[in-house]
Amino acid sequence: MVELPFTLTGTVIRGKHLGTKLGFPTANIAYDSARRDWPQEGVYIGIASPDDSSRSYLAILNQGKHPTTPEGVPTVEAHLLDFPYETLYDHRLTLSYRLFLRPEHTFPSLEALQEQLKQDQADALRWAELNNPSLLPKQEGATAKWKIQP
Repeated sequence: MVELPFTLTGTVIRGKHLGTKLGFPTANIAYDSARRDWPQEGVYIGIASPDDSSRSYLAILNQGKHPTTPEGVPTVEAHLLDFPYETLYDHRLTLSYRLFLRPEHTFPSLEALQEQLKQDQADALRWAELNNPSLLPKQEGATAKWKIQP
């Protein structure tokens, strides 16, 4: 098992745009799942640092085959909370895995996947509050948008 934090740097590629449709746009980085030096496939809390940005972002990372919609190659997907989401295609992105949340699994519907992503986001916000408050969303009006529900 690979110890955390684990760091990956790669170039953002085009994905299926499913995250965008679900309200969780992602930056995708291809990886060789046959290599043995990767953490286990699944969902992580992480920190994303675009090479051309002066700040880092709290992120939900998914590494794997996306079993609910398995078309395409395995990727590492990062949903950067509070990121303005101008395009990151062809830009380099460094991802630091911080906490394993759960293994990948197949959801019965896209709605069920979307609900789980909301829970993953809440877990990431709680982690940041306790471990790295500087990663909490900073955009104007973000406090209400990202408020953690008890």
